[in-house]
Amino acid sequence: MESVKKEHNTERTEVVPSLDDNMRPELPGFYFDEEKKKYFAIKGPIPGSKPSSRAEQKPESKPFKEPNYQKRNKLKALKLLCSRELSGSLIPLNKKKKKSNFKEEIEKTQASNPVVWRYGSTENIGDAALKEFKVEIQTSQGLTTKNILVAGSNGGCLSILRVSKPGQVVVPFDESESQALEVGTECEPVSVLPRNAEEEREAAAPSRLIWRPAHSHLHALSSISSIQLIGRSDNSHHVKRALITTLGSAGRGSTFILSLAEEPYIVTPRSLQGNVSSECTIWTADCSVSGSLAAIGTNLGAALVDLETGAGSYFLRSESDVLALQFHQSKGNIVQCGLRNGAIVSVDIRERPSRLTRHQIRSHSSSSQATRKKEWFKLRGNINPSHVLYMPSSLTCMKTLKTYDQYLMASSMDGTIKLYDQRMVKRGVAVQTYEGHVNSHTRIEFGIDPSERFLMSGGEDCFTRIWSIKSGQLLSENKFSNSVPSVVCWSAVEGQSEWNDSIVHEAWLGSREAIFNIF
Repeated sequence: MESVKKEHNTERTEVVPSLDDNMRPELPGFYFDEEKKKYFAIKGPIPGSKPSSRAEQKPESKPFKEPNYQKRNKLKALKLLCSRELSGSLIPLNKKKKKSNFKEEIEKTQASNPVVWRYGSTENIGDAALKEFKVEIQTSQGLTTKNILVAGSNGGCLSILRVSKPGQVVVPFDESESQALEVGTECEPVSVLPRNAEEEREAAAPSRLIWRPAHSHLHALSSISSIQLIGRSDNSHHVKRALITTLGSAGRGSTFILSLAEEPYIVTPRSLQGNVSSECTIWTADCSVSGSLAAIGTNLGAALVDLETGAGSYFLRSESDVLALQFHQSKGNIVQCGLRNGAIVSVDIRERPSRLTRHQIRSHSSSSQATRKKEWFKLRGNINPSHVLYMPSSLTCMKTLKTYDQYLMASSMDGTIKLYDQRMVKRGVAVQTYEGHVNSHTRIEFGIDPSERFLMSGGEDCFTRIWSIKSGQLLSENKFSNSVPSVVCWSAVEGQSEWNDSIVHEAWLGSREAIFNIF
């Protein structure tokens, strides 16, 4: 007993002063040390008491496993709905009593668990450019509103696909002959995500059907490099024309005007005139809001083209190819150009072509002394060199947010995707970075949903990823294609979710394997 008591001396804490032997009572949970003449607390089970079942059955330790954010967000859906019913539109988000909007959280949950359909007979037609348009077509019954998907391939094929909801008539049908009046192929949808059988039953029917006419409307000699609508499209004005550009074979890029006013659709070549060389490679294009002008990015710089006459002139001459460009939404006289060397410049197109100002700027954001000496290049145009942004490598895609056009999102071929505030360009620091994108040399076009809450992009690893634009959080990453999903465009029609105040935005993805619908 003496040795046992001494072991406890270093571990037990004094709780009751010493007492005489005659006055010493027995206290449950304490023992009396004869040498110290003090009570000490007994740690562990009281001697003689029944051991607890928890102590007898000690669970085996399991290795920690990071929870999957997609599964976690899906489990949150019912809790969010319950919170909305109890708390209204603002719901508690965490234990720190931070609140969030119910609609935003439920949309984030949906983005974390997308439903994806692959359409048959769409291989090798939408891997270069993809746009959905709502058009008004003159028919024998009058004006009819239709949705079409214009797809361009790296092989130079331009296809116009009809899009409809289940139950809608897409192809004219002769009841007397019991056959379709038009030759074509119904692209059969196949569910590829989710892969869980129970979840697949919930999404048993696709939200969109596709009909592919037998003949494509254009077979160019080179890759389709861009498809852009001409003029503004809103609820009162439907798309009537689209601008099609081709990359160019042996440096001979081409422009076409696609008329969408009536069927069959007509594609008209638009020859470039003025000082715009017909020997250039056309990488990209964009149209002004008015629909009268187009800006094209070439290997010689950026040029402005009158869509009615074809007359054009360069407003930017550069030693580096213009791989991405866009008209500034609120400033119609400004065109933003993304170059092969990583620079993003804003050019005022009002300067005379014969008097373009000469500049010498850096091509990369590197600040090391070893690279400063050789990373300078010359260009001519009306730009402010202090307002130039720099990406780490060649630009692949560039878009401004419609609700806040001072925010510019850009991606480069090294896998970098960043969001910049153009009011802070002198600092050269992005306000948000989106991690996880995989790229090394492919021209990949990302997409921003109409609510401007989510960013979607394919990667060279064949994964499709969705991020929250505001937080930069990676919400989902799924591989359902065996080739790179290189093009993303959002649907022209918004779908209604099972929650009346939440809108589901659908997107189209184009890859060499097939065209996909994701929502």
